[in-house]
Amino acid sequence: MEIKLFRPHSLEEALSQRAQYGKDALPLAGGQSLLVMLRNKLIDPQVLLDLEPLGELRGLQARANGVSIGAMTTFFDLLYSSDVQNAAPILAQAAAKVGSTAIRNLGTIGGNLCHNEPGADLPPALLALNASVELRSRKGTRKVPLTEFFRGYFETAVEAEEILSRVEIPTLPKGARGAYIKHAITPEDLAIAGVAVVLVPDGKNPVSASELRIGLGGVAPVPLRALKAEAALNGTALTDEAIGAAAEIAASEAEPMSDPHASAEYRRKMIKVLMRRALAAAIEGGERNGHGKA
Repeated sequence: MEIKLFRPHSLEEALSQRAQYGKDALPLAGGQSLLVMLRNKLIDPQVLLDLEPLGELRGLQARANGVSIGAMTTFFDLLYSSDVQNAAPILAQAAAKVGSTAIRNLGTIGGNLCHNEPGADLPPALLALNASVELRSRKGTRKVPLTEFFRGYFETAVEAEEILSRVEIPTLPKGARGAYIKHAITPEDLAIAGVAVVLVPDGKNPVSASELRIGLGGVAPVPLRALKAEAALNGTALTDEAIGAAAEIAASEAEPMSDPHASAEYRRKMIKVLMRRALAAAIEGGERNGHGKA
């Protein structure tokens, strides 16, 4: 069956076409993952909605309560945005680790989240940033925390008539530091395991955290927050012993799968290694909110 390609001139027009065709119409963002799935006959939509012309879905806006990012904003834009560098530098770190230069130039934050491919770099960082997404339809707008957005393997909370329009990142606490570290076969590959950490020191010596957030990627059907590991470290001295125990907890929270690239057990081991490295980077300075590298 021939696929129709529509290039709406406004978000309202795109939402009308999405409402008309429902699940048979797929938004086309950067297109790299979607076109591969089409070529391999993994999906068979009637309609593709090319969102590239929609300027209202591009760009970043610094706000008093954080930063708002249009869904069609590219990895390249995230990497070199002064707003991201100031408000959420860990997101720029993650964007820098995405694929090749060509992928960073074309791929978009909205397309990356909606594709929900295991091992993607942005989701762990955005989870650690307490990000949420704005989903639009002709019926209205709803805001979904990223912790509730990823529903299953390649599945998200986006309904048949909706389009992800923006990603919202709240302002980080003063002094927050972050690090994203991944392990992959080559730097351009998806993460076998990825760990993102946002640490808010409480100023005590030895170092302890008044708040700690840990995002994991590549080690479960969906990206996740390691909430039990966070709880084990919040308000405690970040000693090697405490970090090691929390890393064990984080590994137990994951649900890794085996594939040709790595076994489930290997992924669990890498969580422990990467958690230590990410926390060490954050403790030693990492990326400070609003101050670039320490």
